[in-house]
Amino acid sequence: MLQKTMTILANIPPGTHLPEGEDCFDEDEIAQIGQLLARLVYAPSGLRKKLQSYGVTLTRSDFYSEIPTIEDLEQSASRARPLKLDGLFPAPAIMRAFLTELDGYAADFRPPMVSDDPHRFAWQNGSFTFSDALAYYAMIRRYRPRTVLELGSGMSTLVAMEALKANGEGRLICVEPFPSDMLRMLPGITLMTHKAQELDDDFLNRHLTAGDILFIDTTHTVRHESDCLHIYLRLLPKLTCATYVHAHDIFLPDGLPLHLMRDHQIFWNEQYLLYALLLENPDTRILYGSAWHTRHNRQGLEAFMRGRFAPGGASFWFSRTPGKPG
Repeated sequence: MLQKTMTILANIPPGTHLPEGEDCFDEDEIAQIGQLLARLVYAPSGLRKKLQSYGVTLTRSDFYSEIPTIEDLEQSASRARPLKLDGLFPAPAIMRAFLTELDGYAADFRPPMVSDDPHRFAWQNGSFTFSDALAYYAMIRRYRPRTVLELGSGMSTLVAMEALKANGEGRLICVEPFPSDMLRMLPGITLMTHKAQELDDDFLNRHLTAGDILFIDTTHTVRHESDCLHIYLRLLPKLTCATYVHAHDIFLPDGLPLHLMRDHQIFWNEQYLLYALLLENPDTRILYGSAWHTRHNRQGLEAFMRGRFAPGGASFWFSRTPGKPG
């Protein structure tokens, strides 16, 4: 089955975008497999569960589908006015001024490009880098939190450890359901191997006090019983102290990049739930966005990086002060 198509694909790396009409499948084979898969979309759950054990989920492709079609994505990207959500942000001068303030706390963060030490952050890591890492370090140095609580940990944890060490104080709590060996071996952290949606509603209040940092980097998905639903609809609304909050892989004011959705089938929707939380919310104030500065203040972001690594990324920071007057 699919012998001709698989022969063609053998020379095409996964995630490669080919121009329309480029030869990447056998027409007859795909017609046959397409008809077969269409019959399996509503197959008994036992069969679909078995397919999921192989990392494959079959779902419908229609107007009501939660997953956009490639045609929809490409049409959206070609519009003269694609989705832009700039109205959420403070005035550009305010955003630029805060970045300038952060710059004063970033000068001593100079990690190597690569490192053989698993306990040392290095720029070339593929998961948490660019301006995101530098902004995280600077935020911890600037606000000197007593506690940094990460919901989702990894390379970011190494940044937090270095910043807290430079501060001379502060504890680091990591909630990570699938910790790497590196994370398990890190000294001086509190590691909790729970999913975020397993945390009780008062969890944040027990561990955070005014001025602390909540770092969110979980699945980025809004789906049935997802961690993002629990974080944004249960945990954050019940948090009673003023905190600085980070969310990762947030591309606001833009939607997700076309290549992530079309070529890698990544359809993260956390940022739209976050947008709804922040919209006209007097308890929150946007502080920083890597994507915002990449689009509107590229020169300032390059100056912030000081040649240490490429600017960019998708970190998003805001402060939350419950009950703040409007």
